[in-house]
Amino acid sequence: MKEDEQDILEMMIRHELAIKKLYETFSIVFPDYKGFWQQLATDERRHADLLETLRSNPDAGRWLLRDSQLRLQAIKASIGYVESQTTKAKEQKFNLLQAFSIAKDLERALIERHLSKIQDLAPQDMKPILIRLSDETKRHLKAVVEILDLQKR
Repeated sequence: MKEDEQDILEMMIRHELAIKKLYETFSIVFPDYKGFWQQLATDERRHADLLETLRSNPDAGRWLLRDSQLRLQAIKASIGYVESQTTKAKEQKFNLLQAFSIAKDLERALIERHLSKIQDLAPQDMKPILIRLSDETKRHLKAVVEILDLQKR
């Protein structure tokens, strides 16, 4: 794999791990929902591990870079955003409702901007991994939306 091809896969993995760290931080800051946030964090680790398996596919990085419609700069910007939210969470700069809203926005963005596009276009050998990532992200979004709606009531 060429350097740019490795970079996009690496950035996707780093993105999942950044979200994992945010959810772990939420589990500390909002202990009443510790189990909820820890489960999401565990899933994000698994997502990073799934993406890691694509490293053994010599065509994965090339396809992600050239054909997937993903942009390296957009992923980097999103990582920066997630890391800034983690810093704010550590400083307790927002409440539980805002934490759920941030999680909802992150999960929705992953589906709408990344996973829904690439799973349809992906080569056959990559599809099962990308479909699993998409399905689990949709499950996350559903769980976050449900709990957010409960909190708003």
